[in-house]
Amino acid sequence: MKSILFSTFIFSTIIGSIYGRIVNFSLITFGSQVTVTIGDNVVQLNPVDNFSRVFSVSATCPDEVFQYTYTVDGNLEGFTRTLPAGELSTHNEFFGRQETISPLKDLGYPADKPQWVRSLGKTETFDDSYIPTVILDSGSREYFINGNDTYTLGRFTIILKDSIFTETNVPTKAQNRYEDKFQWRIKLQNKLNKRKVFKFRASPNDPVFYRQCLYADVIRAIGNPVHNQIIVRAYLDDGTPIGLFVMIEVTASNSFIKSQFYGNENSGKIHAPKELGYSLDCGMGTDFVPGGDYSAIKFEEGQSSERFGLLSSAMDALDTNDAEAVKQFSKEWFDVDIFLKFMAMEYLTAHWDSYWMLETNFVLYDDPLESGNGKYKFYFIDQDYDLTFGLNIPEELNTVGNDFPTQSYKDLVNANLQLNQSVKTNRVAIDKFLKQGVTVQMFENHLIDIVKHVFNPVALGRRIEEYNRRYASEIEWDYSIERLHIGADPLKTRYVWNYNDYLENLESTPKLSTPWGLKQWIDMRAESVAAEFGFEWDAVPLEPAPKVIPEDTSVKDDDDDDSKSNASSSKIEMNLSIMFITLTFIIFELFI
Repeated sequence: MKSILFSTFIFSTIIGSIYGRIVNFSLITFGSQVTVTIGDNVVQLNPVDNFSRVFSVSATCPDEVFQYTYTVDGNLEGFTRTLPAGELSTHNEFFGRQETISPLKDLGYPADKPQWVRSLGKTETFDDSYIPTVILDSGSREYFINGNDTYTLGRFTIILKDSIFTETNVPTKAQNRYEDKFQWRIKLQNKLNKRKVFKFRASPNDPVFYRQCLYADVIRAIGNPVHNQIIVRAYLDDGTPIGLFVMIEVTASNSFIKSQFYGNENSGKIHAPKELGYSLDCGMGTDFVPGGDYSAIKFEEGQSSERFGLLSSAMDALDTNDAEAVKQFSKEWFDVDIFLKFMAMEYLTAHWDSYWMLETNFVLYDDPLESGNGKYKFYFIDQDYDLTFGLNIPEELNTVGNDFPTQSYKDLVNANLQLNQSVKTNRVAIDKFLKQGVTVQMFENHLIDIVKHVFNPVALGRRIEEYNRRYASEIEWDYSIERLHIGADPLKTRYVWNYNDYLENLESTPKLSTPWGLKQWIDMRAESVAAEFGFEWDAVPLEPAPKVIPEDTSVKDDDDDDSKSNASSSKIEMNLSIMFITLTFIIFELFI
């Protein structure tokens, strides 16, 4: 392999100086005969393996900007692509998608605000300048028709911008099978850029599809730990479309904890302790009640509710009127600022399927590096962001009709007792931190900052336009395909959307389940908060501030057992072989 690389480098240098540059073309397609036309030259692409549907070839091209087109089984794409000067790869392009790489303008936040710099970052897996493609073996067709509770995929493949990951015999589990496009999750044996557990969320309640993405975008911008995400297309390997999904890393998993709490974005390394601490998936009914019922918490083998009970007792004993006591509690037991920022977002979006409102659905993680002397430092992490921005709000919450987005957070806090009686759950942390003490001002300061800089028609409006620019055609494709699975939801007539619903709900909608459009909800909520606290949001969106990431001086990666897939290796070797043969032929022709 090294000799091929060296020879290729030498030949590329010689040929590049005479003929131009060597460019690698890669195309995802479900056809069989694939060519690329560069000027007057037509070059055939060959499959890199027998499962990813990626075709590739290396060809000599002009040094300057040039145009090229793909043809598959005699069919032209219908548009011309352009490769800038200096580029040596097209990346993994998708037949029929005009833009392969298209960065999105992100959300900014003031540089003097705390940043979350413990994360590994997006890596290639979650690089949203690219739209990955997921390929599943055709033997999984029955799974996507029937939506069995559990299943083992014969092969799972994901094509990223510059690489292909594949694994066989991947366990998967279906959720929400009553919906036509159900969600599913997988657990890999080998790591994909340090992650192993992923969920593919279908967003059947959201005609716009990316409300949950916007929620995570805001959480990331304001400096809280949050899962990474990417919008992907999924197919069977015979070309049968499965649908468009939001692929996320599952928060209640060790791989998420390692990548989110012990990663270094600059070095790409993870330095996690051998004993990670508890990652608790807290389900319906879980609350911070000393000696309460913790049966809804999912504990791993060897874990118990003792630590959660100690945290609950410490929270119960806290005097929130004592600023120093709150500061000490936040340092030793529970990061109060991160919790309050999550609560601000739950209020702003009416995220009723998390902690504050009707259900309790969140993750807690205690960091052993910050724990000791019988005390456990916990971090609160929101999850499941699909029922947000005014979607499917239950009657128990929406007591003020269509004016609900103008409701003050104080009204929601004071309505807590009534909600407790109706759904038989507690909101201990809301009563503790938002009814009295210095924590009320802390919450309001976070709420004002979030609306002033992020959750407003200017900043979020730009991000929405970026999503619309990038994903509108993907969403139109998703609404056009025939579903393999037919759900049994008796209310599906409320949730079966089309592309017109997408366009409509960006602004407003008359539908019962979505009484507010996405932009309409943001406008009403932001205007209400700004009026209540007397401020104006930024007239121009802030750009993301550079992260101040600690230097990683370690030469060791504590999580370096990522396995390279056969697909990635075969692609590299095939491309090098093609390039080597091409260059050898050119050299032969040149010197005889």
